[in-house]
Amino acid sequence: MAGATHLQDDVVIANANDIQEQFLDQNITASDAVKMLDYLIQSVYHSTPSKETSPYACEFSGLAELGCSGFRRSPRTDGFPIRSVTLAGIFVPAPWATNGKELSLNEAEEWYTLDDFVSMKSMGLNTVQISVPTAAFTAKDMHGARVREVLEGLLDDIAAAELDVILALVSTADEEDAVVAACKFASEMPVVLGVTLPPKTTLDTKTLISAIRVEASYLPIFVPLKEGDLIKANGEFDPNVYGSLELSHSATVADVASSTSQEDRSKLFYHESIACMNRSPLEFASCFQQMPTFLSYGFDLSVDDCINQYISDDFKDYGQCDRFDETIYSGWWARHRQSFAARQLFAYERGLGWSFSTWKLYKNDNVGVIDNPSKLLSLQDVAAAGLFPDLSETMPASSACLNPPDQDFVLGDDTLAPTQGPPPDCGDGWWNYTTEKCDYWIPPDEPTASCPTCEICPSHSTSSLAGAAVGGAIVAGLVSLAFLKYCYGDRSDYMRIPNVERHP
Repeated sequence: MAGATHLQDDVVIANANDIQEQFLDQNITASDAVKMLDYLIQSVYHSTPSKETSPYACEFSGLAELGCSGFRRSPRTDGFPIRSVTLAGIFVPAPWATNGKELSLNEAEEWYTLDDFVSMKSMGLNTVQISVPTAAFTAKDMHGARVREVLEGLLDDIAAAELDVILALVSTADEEDAVVAACKFASEMPVVLGVTLPPKTTLDTKTLISAIRVEASYLPIFVPLKEGDLIKANGEFDPNVYGSLELSHSATVADVASSTSQEDRSKLFYHESIACMNRSPLEFASCFQQMPTFLSYGFDLSVDDCINQYISDDFKDYGQCDRFDETIYSGWWARHRQSFAARQLFAYERGLGWSFSTWKLYKNDNVGVIDNPSKLLSLQDVAAAGLFPDLSETMPASSACLNPPDQDFVLGDDTLAPTQGPPPDCGDGWWNYTTEKCDYWIPPDEPTASCPTCEICPSHSTSSLAGAAVGGAIVAGLVSLAFLKYCYGDRSDYMRIPNVERHP
């Protein structure tokens, strides 16, 4: 059925595992193995049930593309993905990016300069995302007028660096007039690529967009989405409407909790493993909701919420932040963070593109040394540390999802001691790790007249040695049983999936 041409009569392919096993046993050729795997995948994807109602129905570890007409519709005229960075903490508080403080407008005005935007451009970015309160576009709001003044200065520098801007509006409720005014402002600024509607608005989205179109007919509008919104989203009514999706690698306790160095590593391994799957909701939004989607929040290298440890009253300690210093100069962490970045980049560019969590931290020292959790959200630091893919390539990170991440989180390096090797052979003795030499048991002297009974004889009696031996055997048996239970269980005929610790 698959077009295999060299099968022996005694080769039976009953399931997907047989393809690999028969190939490894050299019973089928590489060509036939590929044909059968291709047939399997084609059959699965051509028959996936409920694909119209589940963003992950066609997910296959990031390897399969859900293609459809209109998938490449984009607000960018050059056809490139949006490669953006957010300016966190400028107008909307982001204490993790600003040393735990809220910046004044004067401080915000001086923080970013033209040199920053030139650096972004030279790295390969093409867009800057700025969160702006709708007060900046509210008539007679004096503070808003000052916000707009600072914003216009930033836009001048961004335009000079030949970057585009996405204005992400922030409001509290039903500020329709301010949103429409913001869109009118944006439509008159060539540097503005589009506007993201406020995520907390109580206004009906279609009604709001209709009001915007009176003042800004063709302005690209991004509708804020979370994963649960994808099923309800619908962009058919306007070809210049796009999605602005928020994902997170630290949304649940299971995402962030860990209690040991090995659990820290297996947690990153887990997030690496699922990163490629995030292409699925982006392709689903385009194909079934006619709303090509931009990943606006959630792209960084953090796998916990430790940026909030000392600045949020809601922070809960699940052991996730106790060992960050172990990661600073670790080759293991550097390799896997590189992998995590590349996998996310590949997945997010299957949609409209992405915006990294922030460009830089306020008054940051040691740029490029990842010595605190916030730096994992700073693209300036991540890139300087060599953890981010080269954006000058035509298709950066194109092979990032072809293989699973390295399963080496148990072995360790300088931050987790390697498994102890066997001791030297001491013949009839044993290796003493304290003295680093072989020790030998010295038998007791024969009893004398002064010691008529064994009550006060030396303690190394035959019975005590036998007891120690039995105790040692029991301990060894328990360790062996535990190893078999937790490392192999009763499924010895299957290849084990790498252990990722469960958390309450």
